[in-house]
Amino acid sequence: MQFDHEEHSLGFILNTTTSLIKRVMSAHMKQHDLTPEQFGVLMQLRMRDGISQKKLAEVMYKDQPTVGKIIEKLESKGWVRREADPADRRAFVLRLTDEASRKQNELQALSDQMYIQAMEGVTQEEFKELIRIINKINRNLVK
Repeated sequence: MQFDHEEHSLGFILNTTTSLIKRVMSAHMKQHDLTPEQFGVLMQLRMRDGISQKKLAEVMYKDQPTVGKIIEKLESKGWVRREADPADRRAFVLRLTDEASRKQNELQALSDQMYIQAMEGVTQEEFKELIRIINKINRNLVK
């Protein structure tokens, strides 16, 4: 496959889209004093209650120190707590606090608003195909 890098630079297009999503998401999350990265961690913890920090970093394709700083911020805000891992006394698992759990639906609604804006004019089939292709590219790059 040949690429016209001036017109179809995949890296540029994906980076621009990511930057725009973060900008809009930042505006939506500002009222809760959250960054898009913090919101992403909260959503992962919602789906993976009791995950280790190491596993969370792997799932999010971020390094452990970066995830650690995000967790520390969320702990100081009262959104996340660390608990001793019952399987390994040296390790911790991450859990949402009751406050964070109560806010999940509201935060998800804000995220949904952003995606509704982003997907305006995109059909469900186009969206599914976009996700399928991006996931395929991600798998190719992780090999």
